[in-house]
Amino acid sequence: MSSELKRFFGYVVGFCLAIGYLIYRYFFLNPVTDFHKEILVAFAIAIITACLMGIYETIKCQGKYFWIALKCSLLIPNKKVYVSLSYLLRIKIQGNELYFLVKGSKINQYQPVGGVYKLVGNKDTYKEWEAYPKSDIKNPKDLRFFVRAKHIPNIIQWFKSRKDREIGVWREFFEELVETKILKPENFKTIRAEYLGTHENILNKQNRFSDETYHTLIYDIFQIELNQDQLNQFNNLLDANRFTKKYAFVTKDEIEKECFNNHKLKIGQHAKFTI
Repeated sequence: MSSELKRFFGYVVGFCLAIGYLIYRYFFLNPVTDFHKEILVAFAIAIITACLMGIYETIKCQGKYFWIALKCSLLIPNKKVYVSLSYLLRIKIQGNELYFLVKGSKINQYQPVGGVYKLVGNKDTYKEWEAYPKSDIKNPKDLRFFVRAKHIPNIIQWFKSRKDREIGVWREFFEELVETKILKPENFKTIRAEYLGTHENILNKQNRFSDETYHTLIYDIFQIELNQDQLNQFNNLLDANRFTKKYAFVTKDEIEKECFNNHKLKIGQHAKFTI
């Protein structure tokens, strides 16, 4: 349990004790001494005021994650959760309203360019959260792992801090488009990316993996801003083929339907987050 939640429960206990004393004082205590009238009542009111302020500040600090933190701490602390922290790139071709997707390397589907963030530095997720990686042990730095639910609030707070992890999007772009020779490197020595927002699916009930109960998936969404030379290269790909075994240009409607080419080819569900 985080220190914030411990303080929250401390405030709740203090509030309840002070309220309980006031109920006792005004409904059950007889006779009432001056000590109760002049000191203890004032002290109880001060405690109630301080605890209410503390409860408010704790809820405000946790924001929309407050109830998630309570659920993880009190109701499902030891449930197994699969966590994936990643980013997706919207590559939209100006003028024809088509979205560029690539063929998945692990799943037979077309999907946005992107992938999981990686750790940077010496952060030990197992030591901090008892996290152990998904079966892809070749990439131990990937932010894709299993933990117990009680650690989810701390993981989200850490992820939002942007510390000890990647914050750029170039690596996946380079690996999926330049290294694969879909794009020519001379026009893609760098890219410009605009942050659009974050899609979160926290504690969604799933059972894809052994003993797993929940998924917590967070996607940062970025839009790639293409200069004219870069746009020309994508248009050349489109002129050659609308889709190949490596990539596809699809419409918004096809992304929403999760398929294209007369329903023969699948589009990943998460592609919807980029439209």
